[in-house]
Order: sequence, then C-alpha cells, then structure tokens
Amino acid sequence: MTARTVIWRGTRLGVLIGAWPAGIVGGLCLVAAFVFLAGGHDGTAWTLTATGAFAVLGSMAVGVTLGTATGLALALAPHGLLTRAPLRGLLAALTAGLPVAVLAIVALTGDGYTLASYPPSIHFLTWSATLTIALVAAARSGDIAG
Repeated sequence: MTARTVIWRGTRLGVLIGAWPAGIVGGLCLVAAFVFLAGGHDGTAWTLTATGAFAVLGSMAVGVTLGTATGLALALAPHGLLTRAPLRGLLAALTAGLPVAVLAIVALTGDGYTLASYPPSIHFLTWSATLTIALVAAARSGDIAG
C-alpha cells in the first residue's frame, strides 16, 4: 500500500474525529441562537451563531490535522511496527492523543489559571475527550495502515 493511501485513510479518520464534536457544538449553538432570536435578543443570537461556526471550523480543522498526522506516522513507521497491533495502536494513539492533551493544557492554563483552578467536571470532559480520540485512533490504526 502506498504512503498516499495511508495518509488519505488517516485524513478520513480525522474527518470523523472532527465531525462529532463539530456536530454537537454546532447544533447546540444553533438551537440556543434560535431560542435567543425568538426571545428578541438578536445580538446574542448572532454571537452564538458566530461562536458555533468558529467551533465547527476549529473542530474540523483539528480533526483533519490529527487524522493526517496519524496517517503520516503510520505511513512512515517501519513494517515490523505495523505488523504488531499493540505497537501500531500505541503509535496511532500517541500521534492523535498527545497533541489534543497539549492543546487542552495550553487552553486551560492561560491568563494565570492553573489546572487546579477548574472543577472536576472540566477535567473529566477534557481528559475523556482526549482519551476517546486516542482510543479511536488506536482502534482504527489497522484500517488506516492497511
């Protein structure tokens, strides 16, 4: 299988990784914007619409980038690593999950905040999303690598 095919399969996985949060956040922002628009709060409705659009585009961009990076890592990996499912899955999980974890830490620790500044619910959502992305990449690594 060519490297281009492996990278393309990784990009398709990235679209799936980005589409789920994009659909959820975009749908929630759209419903909330409609509620505020019906209530006569036009400014809030437009703000929610813009925020939802930004979240959808950002989620898709991050998802496609992660998928492409995972495909590239699997395309460049030695054949001996790709034939062993646990090692292949670990490579895919680290390639997809580590940047999300770093991005979450950077986003949460800005403006003088520390990770201890947030309630446990934020940590649960952040790290469960990171773990889910890593596990999906690990589970689909065999399909990507061929």
